[in-house]
Amino acid sequence: MEELTHSSIYKSANEVKISDNIIVALSEITKSNNILSIYSMNARAVYFFPVISDVYKLSIQIYPLTPEIVARIMTKISEFAAKIIYSTGLCLVENRCFWEGFLQEKDLTREIDNIKDILESIAEVKDITIIKILNH
Repeated sequence: MEELTHSSIYKSANEVKISDNIIVALSEITKSNNILSIYSMNARAVYFFPVISDVYKLSIQIYPLTPEIVARIMTKISEFAAKIIYSTGLCLVENRCFWEGFLQEKDLTREIDNIKDILESIAEVKDITIIKILNH
């Protein structure tokens, strides 16, 4: 029978490793064998995504964090990105809320330098950081 998930329990963080069958499965679905790993602090989960081009982390500080504002951010992002690999949002304290997303360069329809200008048109956006995720 085929499996939908793979799981293991480790006695300590020092023992954690990714099994070879997971690495093989991820490598089979990407043309470049590049795998993006993301640790989500609010979900306390690690995610792995096959990628075939450079990846940028888009971090937006917003206040307030509401479904309506997130919808506006997503509408603006659709102006320059065909796809988002992963996104999350969280308020750390009352007036410090963040939305983060990961974008592949191959999915961008505008230059990375133009993205800040597009997103700054949303009044609730307080700060924007864009960093290129580096290969190990």
